[in-house]
Amino acid sequence: MTIPKETKKYQAIILKAKSLFRKHGIRRISVEEICKEAGVSKMTFYRFFANKTELAEVVLKDIVESGFQKYKAVMRQEIPFPEKIKQTILLKHEASTDISEEFLKDVYQGNKSGLKEILDHYMNVSLTEVMNDMKTAQEAGWIRKDLKPDFLLYMMNDIGEKMFDEKLKAMYSDMHDLIMELTNFFFYGISNTSE
Repeated sequence: MTIPKETKKYQAIILKAKSLFRKHGIRRISVEEICKEAGVSKMTFYRFFANKTELAEVVLKDIVESGFQKYKAVMRQEIPFPEKIKQTILLKHEASTDISEEFLKDVYQGNKSGLKEILDHYMNVSLTEVMNDMKTAQEAGWIRKDLKPDFLLYMMNDIGEKMFDEKLKAMYSDMHDLIMELTNFFFYGISNTSE
C-alpha cells in the first residue's frame, strides 16, 4: 500500500524536522524528538521514511529547491539588476535566519553521501543558472566587462567555504550574520550598499 506523501502527518514530520535540523543539526536530533514535535508515533514515521537520513535528504531537497525557485522568480522579474541583487540578498537573509552551524556542517561537511550528492547536484544546477544571470547582467552593463565569469564562479565557491573558517567565524556572534556579511561582500565589495 502506497501512502500519499501529502498527508498532514507527513507534512508535520517534514515541517518539524526542518525546524529541528536547522536549529540543532541533523546528527543531534533523534527520530524520537522529531516524532514528539510532529505529534506522530515512530510507527507513523517509519511508514514514510526508512530512517532519519532519508528524512534529512527530503528536507534538504525541499530547502534547496524552494530557495532555487525563489531565486529564479526574482531573476525573471522585469526590474534593474541591482534591485534583483537586493532581493536575492533578502532571500539569503530569510534562508539563513535561525540556521545553526551544526546544520551547515552536517550538510556541507558531513559523511552522509546522500546529502552531499543532493547538495552537489543543486549547487551545479544553481551555479549554472547564476552564471547565466551574471553573464546576462554583464552583457547589459550591470557587471564590469573585465570580470571573467569563471572568476565570479570561483569567488562564489570560495566565499561559501569561508563560512567554516574558524578565525572568520570567531568575529561573528552567529552564523546568520556571517552569511549575510559574506553575501553582501560578494555583491557589493566595500562600497556603501545603500547607494
